[in-house]
Amino acid sequence: MAGPRDYYETLGVARDADEGEIKKAFRQLARKLHPDVNKDDPTAADQFRAVAEAYEVLSVSETRATYDRYGHAGVSGNHRRTDNAAQAGNFGDLFSMLFGEDLFGGGRRGGRGGPVAGADAATQVEITLKDAAFGVPVDLLIQTEVGCERCERSGAEPGSNPRTCATCGGQGQVRQLMRTVLGQVERIGPCPTCNGRGKQVDDPCRRCRGVGRVTEERTVSVAIPAGIEHGQQVLVRGQGHAGDPGAPDGDLYVAVAIADDPRFQREGVDLVTVVELTMTQAALGATLDVETLDGSASVEFKTGTQAGEVRTLRGQGMPNVRSGRRGNLRILVNVLVPRALSGEQRRLVEQLDKALAEKNYADGGDGILGRFRRHRDGG
Repeated sequence: MAGPRDYYETLGVARDADEGEIKKAFRQLARKLHPDVNKDDPTAADQFRAVAEAYEVLSVSETRATYDRYGHAGVSGNHRRTDNAAQAGNFGDLFSMLFGEDLFGGGRRGGRGGPVAGADAATQVEITLKDAAFGVPVDLLIQTEVGCERCERSGAEPGSNPRTCATCGGQGQVRQLMRTVLGQVERIGPCPTCNGRGKQVDDPCRRCRGVGRVTEERTVSVAIPAGIEHGQQVLVRGQGHAGDPGAPDGDLYVAVAIADDPRFQREGVDLVTVVELTMTQAALGATLDVETLDGSASVEFKTGTQAGEVRTLRGQGMPNVRSGRRGNLRILVNVLVPRALSGEQRRLVEQLDKALAEKNYADGGDGILGRFRRHRDGG
């Protein structure tokens, strides 16, 4: 099955396109593909949904940076509002996508206007495989909008008070008639005078200049759960951008990258490692210390161990992120063969070869790959 289409390709823009180019491309495609304008095209809804999803990711610098680094895995879950709007397929959703406003007064403000919730933020972190196995707390330095302490988010200079907006009468919304390709439509949107707050500030706060929020760097502690996989996200509620007074702050999405570990290959909740035996160790048997995520484990390899054989240490793999139950560590055997022999060594090996019966070399008919697949599949 083909993977999701590249967001830049979906919008028809270059990867270095600026914000204006991305917005222009989205406007053109959204007007062209919206289902209300293409009622006879059964594919229009899916095309519009794809375009809206691409725009929501690429129009925000944080999620765009995450997508550029980790692809679709890094931003999965960040376009929930776009998916819901595109599935609804009404003309009001188109204006919400194009202008950041809800045609019929829905969305984050609610049907009657009011304070606006903070926007979501996104960042990323790289951890080790061991940290992914056991979970780890990390402190991340992020830059977001926070509430202005000087004016307590009101936007007004201390000692002064905001007044009721004369344009919307404190409702935070105004009604306008708009001409569209489908006729005249009444649009209910945020008041342009007070930006939907219902209040006007005559004496703006000197620190935030009347916005009620300022941009700051701050440290957020994030608990990375045990068993997380590369590309998954951790949601931290309320740690995004600050909202208006009385409205919730946005959420923070943390995309997790897991650094390669030279000792192990991850396969779901199982881990695979390679142990090298010398030719004589494989023939005579040996007990070796094998590295696991929990430390060193003593593993016995029996006489006649073959290259490609797999030993399994149960419960030594990665935990399931939901149940906590750990997978297995599969140990793949590689037998080392000398690259060069002295004359005496060669004579001894030839003598041994003649002394050994042919049946001692039989592999049981599976072959190296067959044995590995059998052990991998639990046989």
